[in-house]
Amino acid sequence: MDFKDFKDGLTSLSLVLFIFSLTFMMGSVVLKPYLALEPNEVSFIVVICIINIVFSLYYLLEAIRLEKIFKLEEQHIIKFGKRIGIVTCFYTPQLFLFISLYFRGIHELELMMVFLIVFMEILLIGLVFKEVYDLVFLNDAQREYDLEANRKRYIERDKRPLPGDR
Repeated sequence: MDFKDFKDGLTSLSLVLFIFSLTFMMGSVVLKPYLALEPNEVSFIVVICIINIVFSLYYLLEAIRLEKIFKLEEQHIIKFGKRIGIVTCFYTPQLFLFISLYFRGIHELELMMVFLIVFMEILLIGLVFKEVYDLVFLNDAQREYDLEANRKRYIERDKRPLPGDR
């Protein structure tokens, strides 16, 4: 996967997931009497939204550090791929917890937010697993070629002056 596409996708998906989870959590607490939510449903929603917020902040921090990591040697990039893949494996059960909200009989407005969050989680997990595959499981020659192409295209380009600058 292209470096810029992965960085932009990881940044935007983690921010959207953060905003949606925060909105869902606050909306569930504030609108509890209007949505006829039980206290255990509200606490369940708050807990899974906090977990979502923590993971989205982790992915955002990894997206911020991504350019520094891709400047390093290949072994550090592979360690990054393994680390983010393992964290995503721990994050995947969160998706099933959110899907379980469909069967709790909550309000339609809440179901719409659950659908949006589940959709964003699936996109985020798919994006990360695709990059982990490209960094860890791709054969060495193809991985080296892709990394060098991305470095030349995006990272080393920043060092050269623009045509109008002197």
